[in-house]
Parts: sequence; C-alpha cells; structure tokens
Amino acid sequence: MSRGGFRQGAGRKKEYTEPVKKILLGLPESVLEELDQFAEKRKLSRPKAVAELLKLVQEKPPSVQLKSVLMDELLELQNEIRKSQ
Repeated sequence: MSRGGFRQGAGRKKEYTEPVKKILLGLPESVLEELDQFAEKRKLSRPKAVAELLKLVQEKPPSVQLKSVLMDELLELQNEIRKSQ
C-alpha cells in the first residue's frame, strides 16, 4: 500500500473560487464583539462574516440594509419568544 502523494479529491476544499489575500485587521474590542455576535448568529467564521457584511453593503443602500438587519433581528427575537412560551 503506497502512502502520501497526490490523491484526487483529498485535502481541505477551497472556500473561495478565486485567489485569497490575507490581511491584518485591527478593530476596537467593541466592534470585534459585534462582529463575533454577527458571525455566531449566522454560523460564520470572522473572515466569512466580514465578507458577508461587505456584500450586504455593496448590494443595498444603507437605509434598506439597516431595515433588513433590524427586521432579521426582530424576527429572530420573535422566534425566541415563541420557543420560550
């Protein structure tokens, strides 16, 4: 039995279809906490959460985004209240 070497389909799958560039990003702790909460609610890693937030900003005007995020939060809260009753 041979070991090592290339095996088709082996290894971690790429998360993106294009090249990825790593950056160092400094954030205030309060902003980082908000980012972590956003990521946790959506079951995303920090980098994926940042990418998702950037997509949201690019797709919709800020007023629409805020309404959308607030509606999502309200619906989540409503579901949590229903579950606890």
